Amino acid sequence: MKRWKTTAKDGSISPRISFKISPRISPRIPAAVVLAALLLLLSACGGKQPQKVPEKTVLELWYYWDGSSARQRLLKLVDEFNGSQNEILVEAKYVPDEDFKKKLALAITDGEEPDLAIVDSSDVQYFNYMKSLSDVSEYIDEEAYLEAALASCQGENGEILGLPLGINCLVLYYNADILESRHMAVPENMEEFVNVSKRVTLGSIYGCAFPSLQSEESAFCFLPILWSEGGSISNIDSEAGRRAFDVLRQLASERGMSHRTVNMTLSDISKEFTKGNIAMMFSTSGKERHIFQENPQLNFKVAPLPTGDKKITVTGGEVLTILCDDHEQQTEAFVRFLAEPERIKEYLEDTMYLAPRKDILEWQTRENPEQEKYVEYLKTSRVREFTPYWPAVSMAIADVINQVILEEDQPDVLEQLGKEIKSIREAYYEEN
Repeated sequence: MKRWKTTAKDGSISPRISFKISPRISPRIPAAVVLAALLLLLSACGGKQPQKVPEKTVLELWYYWDGSSARQRLLKLVDEFNGSQNEILVEAKYVPDEDFKKKLALAITDGEEPDLAIVDSSDVQYFNYMKSLSDVSEYIDEEAYLEAALASCQGENGEILGLPLGINCLVLYYNADILESRHMAVPENMEEFVNVSKRVTLGSIYGCAFPSLQSEESAFCFLPILWSEGGSISNIDSEAGRRAFDVLRQLASERGMSHRTVNMTLSDISKEFTKGNIAMMFSTSGKERHIFQENPQLNFKVAPLPTGDKKITVTGGEVLTILCDDHEQQTEAFVRFLAEPERIKEYLEDTMYLAPRKDILEWQTRENPEQEKYVEYLKTSRVREFTPYWPAVSMAIADVINQVILEEDQPDVLEQLGKEIKSIREAYYEEN
């Protein structure tokens, strides 16, 4: 390689680089090898280095939706978000419902929580107690949301601890053919409900089913019965509390329902109802399309819960929460994406929710007039206790429900339950 200087047109001296192949290069070295080496040197001297593609920020999202259509819709939404930009990759992880709360709590304790999680509305305060959830009030228009949808997400200082994805309420589904064949009217109070359940039970078909696993579902379904009898969690060891548990006791002892329900979730009960093996069930609103898809021949209808003259139901729903503080801008982008009105419209049908926003709920009922009855039921709805210690209380209630249905409860079971609930509350307040 030889360097020399040359004069530019403006008289300045400009450096130049030239290459001259020496005659002393061995003829045994192929000319192509020499040329490749020279090109490599040229590239090193003046060529641009290729730019590295920036790595995407990966966000982990945990969920427990086990319905095929709901799960597929969520995965589609995640794919849409991932394809809408080049900086963030959301990875959705399914955790079975029965393990979800425990696994997420353990992950938080170990400092290995996911960035995002879809949780039951009754668990928002519990997880916020374990680890402060991010405030999303800047990402959503609070005024646009239903009070019932935001109730579980309100923080002590007015912050919003998650994005409400949708709400539902508990209703009565009944097999019209079974009730008509036994000449039974749709029950309107608990006494009628017990009687009809007994009268329509025949062979492998049971009058009703009730979830009694140690899960939130058991307490969720029991609360309207307790409320309809004039009871409450704070005075569960009372005459009203005894009447409420007696409803379950009669159903179990007089074959209105099978003891096998102690091993059944709401999803399991829904499957048996869809097969025609159960005449009546308490379940969440919006399941009509799913039941019809599974069994188009089933003649079923929906009615308010049989709670007497004063109709009562309970509100449910799910919330998207942010648990990790490391990727604030990225998690905010995903929350904003799911909060878009058109996005909410996109997932409502598959998740069987009522819209959490007032304007979209109006659109939903216009598009699907059969949903209007649920809006009316919501007007009679109550909420569960949205407290950090509620999961412990609901598990204690679920344990007694299980004992009563199996007819294994002791005479003082409600006294003991009342003491346990009191100690759970006192322990929380003592710690705080």
